[in-house]
This record gives sequence, C-alpha cells and structure tokens, in this order.
Amino acid sequence: MLNHLSIKNVAVIDRLGVDFHSGVSVLTGETGAGKSIIIDSINMILGDRANKGLVRYGSDKAVVQAVFDADESVIPILEENDIDADDGQIVITRQLTGEGKSVARINGMVVTLNVLRDIADKLINIHGQHDSQALLTPAKHISFLDAYAVNDEYIRKYRECLKRKRETEKKIQSLEMDEQEKMRRIDLLEYQVDEISKAELEKGEDEELKEQREIYANAEQITGAVAEAYMNIYGGDEAAYDSISAAVDALAAVNGVNPKLKSMYEALSGVMYSLEDVAHEVKEFGDSVEFDEQALNDVEERLDLISKLKRKYGAEIEDILKYLETARKDLEDIKLSDERTNELKEELCSIVSELQGYGKELSKRRAKYAEVLEKGIEQSLHELNMERSQFKVNIETSDEFYENGMDRVEFLISTNPGEPLKPLVKIASGGELSRVMLAIKSILADSDNVDTLIFDEIDTGVSGRAAMSIAKKLSEIGRGKQVICITHLPQLTAAADNHYLIQKNTEGEMASTTLTELDGEQREIELARIIDGGEVTELALSHAREMLAKNAE
Repeated sequence: MLNHLSIKNVAVIDRLGVDFHSGVSVLTGETGAGKSIIIDSINMILGDRANKGLVRYGSDKAVVQAVFDADESVIPILEENDIDADDGQIVITRQLTGEGKSVARINGMVVTLNVLRDIADKLINIHGQHDSQALLTPAKHISFLDAYAVNDEYIRKYRECLKRKRETEKKIQSLEMDEQEKMRRIDLLEYQVDEISKAELEKGEDEELKEQREIYANAEQITGAVAEAYMNIYGGDEAAYDSISAAVDALAAVNGVNPKLKSMYEALSGVMYSLEDVAHEVKEFGDSVEFDEQALNDVEERLDLISKLKRKYGAEIEDILKYLETARKDLEDIKLSDERTNELKEELCSIVSELQGYGKELSKRRAKYAEVLEKGIEQSLHELNMERSQFKVNIETSDEFYENGMDRVEFLISTNPGEPLKPLVKIASGGELSRVMLAIKSILADSDNVDTLIFDEIDTGVSGRAAMSIAKKLSEIGRGKQVICITHLPQLTAAADNHYLIQKNTEGEMASTTLTELDGEQREIELARIIDGGEVTELALSHAREMLAKNAE
C-alpha cells in the first residue's frame, strides 16, 4: 500500500507531502490545477523515463519520494539486489536534475531503472485514458488474458525455445549457400591456403632478411672497413693492442707501490682484454662477409614474395599466419557444411517439437481461463449498467509461432440484445470503453498481488446511472485493494473513503500546486463545486451533504 507521497520542485509543485489511506481515495480539482503533474510524479517512481522539463523553473533538481508497505512478492527482488527492508517499508526516491540526469534509490540504495520497474510493478498499477485506448488494439488483448491466467512462466519458456529456433534457422541459412558459390569459395580458399602454406613463413623472418640484404649489398665496403679496423686494433705494426699491452707491462712493475697505480694498472688491463675480444669479433665478422650475388638474389626474391603476401593477406607476417588459420577453418566448415547442416536440421526438428509443446500448453491454458474471464467480465459489465452486454474472448490458434505463442486473441462485445459480437473498436461510446476496461481491471485485480491501483479519469464520458455503477465497482475493488482515483464525477467523489483536493495557487509571479486531504465541511464544499460545475450554491451544498450521508450508511 502507498502510505506517503512527497513531491519537491516538479513542474508547478514547489513542495508537497501527503499521507494516503486504505480503501478508495479520490483526487479532485479544477482543470489545470496540476492533476497530471501528480500522475507524472508517480510515474517517475514507477521507473518511467523522466524529462528534465519536469524540474520546476528556478530549481536545480526535482525529487519524488513514495513510501510503501513491503509486500511479500517484492521481498525476493529486494534480497536479490541486497536491499534491506527489515522495517517492513519500501522507500522509493527519484531525483532529476535540470541537466536531465536521474538517480533512483530504494531504501537508500542506488538502483537501475530496470530494478526500480521490477519492484514498482509489484507495488502499484496506474490505469490512464491511454489504457482504455489500448483495448482498441487487438494485439494487446492477449496480454490481458495472460495476466489473468498467470502465464508468465509458460511464456518465458516458450520465448526461450523460440529464440533457439530462430538462432538455429539462421545457422542453417548461413551454411546452405548456392552450390556454385560454394565451389567458388572452396577453390579460392584452397588456393589461398596453398599459397601461404608453401611460403613457410616464420615470424620476424622479414626483418632478418632485410639485414642480410644490406650486408650482401655492401659486402665489399664492409670487408675493407673491417680489415682496416682489425689491423689498427690488433694485426698491424702499430696496433692499438700492442701499445696498450706495453703500457700494461710498464705499470705491472710498480702497481703494488701505490693504490692509484694499481687502479690504473687494472683499468688498462681490462681495456687490453676488451680490445682483444673486439679484435677477434671484428675478424670473425669480416671473415663471414663475402659477396655472393646468388645469395643476394635469393634474399631479394624471398622479400618480394613476403611483400606480395602482405599486400594480399595482412600488413605483418603475424597477420598472414592468422589469415591462414582462419582460411583453413572456413574451408573445413564449408566442406563439412552438408554434414553440419543435417545435424542442425535434426536439432531444429527437435526444437520445433518442443516449441509446439509449449505453444499448445499456452493455448490450452488460454482456452480454459478465457471461459472464466468471459463470465467474470460479463458479470462486471452488468454491474456497471451494461446489463444486456455479452463479452467473448475469441482465440484463433494457428501453426505459426508468434512472439507470445500460437494464438491470436481478440475481445468481442455486444452491447445490445440481438446484436452480433463485434470487435471493441466498433464501440462508439468512450463511456462504454471505460466501463469495459474497469470490468477487466476489476477481474484482474483479484488475480494479481498489486495492492495499489490508480485510476486516472476512468470516468471519461460517463454520467448518471453509469457513474453510480462505476463508483460502486471501485468501492468493491477498494475493499481488497488501495484505490486512488482522479475524477470529475460527484458520484465517485461522494462514495470515496478519502478525499484530496488539488489546487493551484499563485504567489507573486510563481504558481504552486498543493494537495490537501479534506474532511467534514471542506469535503462538502468541494463536492458541491463538482456538482454545480464551479459555483458552490446552497442547493449544491444540500445535495452534497445528502450524497455523503447516503454513502456513509
């Protein structure tokens, strides 16, 4: 049950807080007082996308908060999301900034809009004028029947199976290519695999080949430079090694006299040995370099081959090797496609059989509950001053697999004796459509766990005896549910257990909407205003008191 609602800085509402009670509560007020803002605020709590235009002019953020009793059906969702509800209450807060950023919290914990919607759907249900219009769309009728039959789990299994069917069909389609296209694809892949495989590429090979090419191309210059370097270091008459060796010998005789001499001796000895090592490396490298025109041509040809493969299959050797791996896999898949296709077709037959089972089970449940729903709605329509009406849930079952099963569901009605059953779209009267929706809602209310129902002008196009019947029906629903109605009907206003007045006040240049619970004389005055269309006359007051007294009996 909704216990408390507070709204701050939403459109024309500056600050508003109100406690709600069990039974039937009505919200009344003049046109433009801000009733739609109340509904918009509650929709924010339900997880609707919030428009930054709802933030009151001059404010940086809007905040809506609602306090509910923690219904048992909500507890598993709360526990799943680690939300504490030990005190038996659920506090939902939605904040919206002027930049359009929205934050939702449940019992202080930030939650996603999906979590908010999952929880709010268990707590409150809003019926507006657009819901009555939904009755004119036959495709939506199946959802009413499924809600009554509580088919959620059956539909979930059916849809999971339908998803598997579509995925398997897609796989089969991708494998069943045109035979000529298949052969062309095999020829191309075989050529590509053969071309890359014959090259026997190795990672980093191209960089090594480029180094070899530079050496072969500059062999004469390299051998001359290396020979000269070796002679200057080690092999010549005035080689650097000989001079340093002589210096080492000279210091060897005195290196024990002084620590500095010893240090210089050791440093020069190290240079001498390092120079000897370098000399040997230079000689070995020089001996290995030999101009070989054939070797140079081989390297050039190899680099040309690698360059050609890079242009076709990838910028680096690693990319070419990856392409080879993919091509081999694709080739194998295509060659095995017939075998794989047959496997998938067998799998598809099994899935279709399973799907038909789920579809038939849904059809069976719908047929069973349609009969009960028909009788219940028909009875409710009779109670709503449509005594001669007949109601039919028409189900057409086919071999096709739709999103919600194998059925097409449409509600049919006859409002006058002797008239054939017709689609609801043929109902001309908005008042009749409102009563059909209320009849459906009253039946569904008995089968769901939502404790709070909000009706936004369910009485559109209704007056007289029909209005009295709607008031009576809502009172019946209010015995087991909390019902909140926005209404213009005096009959419904008088029959309500609680009455709230929505008013727009202007202070200076800013308008502000308030919501006040009425009692006693205040309630009589507001009911008189509704009866007389604005004027509060003594006659209207007398009529209001009479209506309130009669409903209090």
